[in-house]
Amino acid sequence: MKLTDNRFLTGKGFGVHSPWAYDLIEFVINEKWPYYAYDDLYPFWQKAPDWLPQYPQSRDELMFRLVNRFNPAFILEVGTGAGVTTGYLASVNSKSNVVTIDNRHSSNKDVARNLKKIKNIAYLTGNVMETLQDVIADTPRIDFVHVAHTPDFREVVEQLLPVMGQDSVMVIQDMGKKEKKEWWKQLIEDPRIGVTFQLSKLGILFFDHTKTKQHYVL
Repeated sequence: MKLTDNRFLTGKGFGVHSPWAYDLIEFVINEKWPYYAYDDLYPFWQKAPDWLPQYPQSRDELMFRLVNRFNPAFILEVGTGAGVTTGYLASVNSKSNVVTIDNRHSSNKDVARNLKKIKNIAYLTGNVMETLQDVIADTPRIDFVHVAHTPDFREVVEQLLPVMGQDSVMVIQDMGKKEKKEWWKQLIEDPRIGVTFQLSKLGILFFDHTKTKQHYVL
């Protein structure tokens, strides 16, 4: 793992001077112990539409751990795909409010049927950018954002950056894709963004400017 100032660290977090960052790396990102809900979610995962995009189970479990750590009241996902990750996000706390946005397509009913098993999920379909604007306008505080299966990731992030609060968390998937690599380099230098973590397949953004701005590459 390296930082943008070219100091090199191990993937386990050794050499990280921030206790907060070390704790997140060691006990959330690199956590290997199973959580109580993984077994309950596996049948949900099996019944999701397998012809729609989804992430490996290990990444869904990471999303679960991140939500478990930060306990957001309102979770927004853009780009539902098969809806598997949505289930992991919503299963941490039944009192959380989870909104997932997707374009209209022929399999919306199949996704909706599976998502209905988890009561705290609202599945919104339509034009993603228009729906996102409506959600932002109607939501006073967005605690956790998952930018998932959407080709409009640049526009989505730009819409959301102005409304991210000090305690907000944003996760952007598919960071291994070529079109995202250069964009990510520019994004993390944005003054509205604080500490960031770059994994091989996803990026995590924080907005707490009481912490020294630092870019961790794991």
